[in-house]
Amino acid sequence: MTNSEFQAVVLAAGRGTRLPEVLGDASKCLLPVGPYPLLWYPLNLLQQHNFSEVIVVVLEQEKLEIQLAMENTPLKLKLDYATIPSDSDFGTADSLRHIYDKIHSDFLVLSCDLVSNVSLYPLINKFREHHASLALLLFPSGFESDVVMPGPKSKHKPERDVIGIHSATQRLAFLSAASDCEETLNIQRHLLKNRGRLDVYSRLLDAHVYVLKKWVIDYLHRKENISTFKGEFLPHLIKKQHAKRPPKTVQDTTSEVGVVTKNEDNVLHYVPHTILDQKITQTSLFNQSLSQTPYHGDVVRCYAIQAPKEAIGVRVNNTLSFLAINRKLASIWNDLCGETHPLISPGALVKSTQTKEIIAADNAKLSEKTSLNFSVFGPNCIINPKNIVANSIIMSNAVVEEGCNIDNCIIGHRAQVKSGSVLKNCIIGPNYVVEEGTHSQAVHLSNADQYMEIDIQ
Repeated sequence: MTNSEFQAVVLAAGRGTRLPEVLGDASKCLLPVGPYPLLWYPLNLLQQHNFSEVIVVVLEQEKLEIQLAMENTPLKLKLDYATIPSDSDFGTADSLRHIYDKIHSDFLVLSCDLVSNVSLYPLINKFREHHASLALLLFPSGFESDVVMPGPKSKHKPERDVIGIHSATQRLAFLSAASDCEETLNIQRHLLKNRGRLDVYSRLLDAHVYVLKKWVIDYLHRKENISTFKGEFLPHLIKKQHAKRPPKTVQDTTSEVGVVTKNEDNVLHYVPHTILDQKITQTSLFNQSLSQTPYHGDVVRCYAIQAPKEAIGVRVNNTLSFLAINRKLASIWNDLCGETHPLISPGALVKSTQTKEIIAADNAKLSEKTSLNFSVFGPNCIINPKNIVANSIIMSNAVVEEGCNIDNCIIGHRAQVKSGSVLKNCIIGPNYVVEEGTHSQAVHLSNADQYMEIDIQ
């Protein structure tokens, strides 16, 4: 695959609203997942598929920090950072409209929270084979189902989608959030007529990996009232599959003053459909029917590809999935990234001689006289001597002073655990200071409940 055929876009301007326990004021795309920031994983996936350039959409105020973090990873990609205003309330569709001028060909869109080793070639080949408008990737859900969150007991309710797929053709019939459905699911008759069996899934995960025609972003650019891609635009585009052209192509009309006007709100206005396109569709090998109109006359076509069951696929978009990927990373690392990327960064300073299955990011400082087991240490964190850390995540810039015992905990970004503390099954929020000698179990300690002090002159 070459960049001349497809461009690649990674959306990394999300604010991580589903990660309040661990994120604080840090950038979501820089969350530590093993030895690298979260954003590294979709970029590395694209690099493995021979992309050499990627457009990365980030918040303006986070660009420099993200750029420096990516320069400290072994990526060889040329990254074009497209910034959106930090004070904006952009959704994912808004972000794509913002980079409209940068898209010149068919393109892939990936979310920055994707961690996967799946091959993208079956998805891309399906897109090519059927001259599709869109093709998306689906994972089996449940990657984090066997992981228990530390902190107070709570029941995690995973977000689910209801997805309809025609099994014979892999055409995508509908996609909506399960929370938007009533107790019964009403399926329109035209989804079954002449299109064969329809399978409905509720335990597949939208990987947020999309292959799109260039004309799709042209159409999206026009639909300024749509803010989110997955929640609004994707269902809208799927429904447009049933839009039909009139028997004869309707030419653009001319107004009374001689100005050419176009029906720019009609999706069919954007779909290339020349006489040559029609002949290619009728005669190509991918036309699966010789006895009826190809694709039942649909010129907008959306497809869904399910990743193999053995593939690794998780979206790190909430605290439980963040915990799960870090807990399981050591055991799946070679399958995910191969042996060329070490679990202990060359820039980490590890003086401890009592370690077992640890992961350390760049500039993590792990002192001597420590026992460190089955844990992940983020960039720039400091573990002082005489500490025991097991089954825990110590996030970026966190500090653990001497004489602490930490078991099955998440220590947040820039948090500080003072001397003599014993923590078990706890979540320590970003920037929180655990006072000296604290003994806590199964609690969530954060600054969220504190009042903001305002100095009025």
